[in-house]
Amino acid sequence: MDKINFLSHYKKLIFFAFKRYEKENYAKMRNYFSEVFVYDVNKFVNISQKKILDVGGSTGEFSKYLSENYNCDTLNLDPYAEKTVWKTVKASADDIPFDDHSFDLVLFRGVLEHIPHQNHQTTINEIYRVLRKNGIAYIVIPPWYNPHAGHGLKPFHLFPFPVAKFLRNLFFKKKVKYNSLEEVSLYKTTHRKTLKIIKIAGFRVLGTKDVHLRFHFITKIPILREFLVPAVAFIVVK
Repeated sequence: MDKINFLSHYKKLIFFAFKRYEKENYAKMRNYFSEVFVYDVNKFVNISQKKILDVGGSTGEFSKYLSENYNCDTLNLDPYAEKTVWKTVKASADDIPFDDHSFDLVLFRGVLEHIPHQNHQTTINEIYRVLRKNGIAYIVIPPWYNPHAGHGLKPFHLFPFPVAKFLRNLFFKKKVKYNSLEEVSLYKTTHRKTLKIIKIAGFRVLGTKDVHLRFHFITKIPILREFLVPAVAFIVVK
């Protein structure tokens, strides 16, 4: 991907919003956002010769794309994943089973919100540990106050859980069956708190990106970025 065509990008966003779980569309969506990841990171470092770690492989579509095109290892942190499309290593993000200074680039996309708050700092510290000097991490979170952040409860997740569950089941076909956010490992993350733990770990922020809507300037505006950015990427260096 030499550049992002915004018309094509928004068409894909709309298509994936409604059709991502049909046929091969989920894999296509993952492949596309893998390309977006490469495009964003390549502005800071050429990843073609870099050793990559994908922390949080889930069902493996991201990992499959990266491993087929680059030098990428994968940790699968998803306790609910019954199968993957790519070989992954089961592990915990706060105890990564690799030596210090093992990787040039760590991808940590859409994972922090599934880790209990008390483990957030330890997790980011682990990413810092396994990176080589001047290594880069690509850390993506959905700020909690954005309507997109609630996963199965969105856009009602800001309500108390019983209310959010009732409204979601009232208006959507796919019903919420769990009884708490913790039951599905979903925890509140914000731009402000994530930036804080990134800096405590020792990282320096190179840039921030609006992964989906591409309005990158909003990621620089406090308060607004908590509400208007569906997924923010922190591109940071050790």
